[in-house]
Amino acid sequence: MGKWISGAVAVVLLGIGFFVLMSEKDDAKPVRAQQQSEQEQKEWLVVGVDPNNSPEYKSNAELYFAHLNSAIFVDKANVNNGGTSLTNEDYRGILKELKGNLDRIKYNGEEKKDELEKAKELVNQAIQNDAKKGNKIFDEIHEVIHDLDLHFNKTHFADEKLTEKADN
Repeated sequence: MGKWISGAVAVVLLGIGFFVLMSEKDDAKPVRAQQQSEQEQKEWLVVGVDPNNSPEYKSNAELYFAHLNSAIFVDKANVNNGGTSLTNEDYRGILKELKGNLDRIKYNGEEKKDELEKAKELVNQAIQNDAKKGNKIFDEIHEVIHDLDLHFNKTHFADEKLTEKADN
């Protein structure tokens, strides 16, 4: 009978050990998933990020650069082009880069979602219509992206006043 009790105790202890071992494995999965989600979270657009000091927040950085690129079209950003004026081809390239900035933004929230979609639609419309610098669509594009940048980024692109026409 003593052997039977010892055997039963051993089985119970092994069962507890197996349960603890399996519990530790289960706990390891959420930690790994949590770490992964923290890294993935930095891919998504979030409120309150300083893209200058936290470039790992990729979508916030893309929004910052979208604001900078849109500001070029409304004389609120200076472009150093070696002393020569930008050509229509240069502006087309900047517009395509602006589209790329917006397309690379990952956002699954509801707040300001419509504004982000509106900015993308306006940029696509400007590309389809081959809009030139000075076209009023760029005022609207810049206004929407400016507001998005102010909302999401703690440090946003600061518009420059380059002409009498440009207002901050």
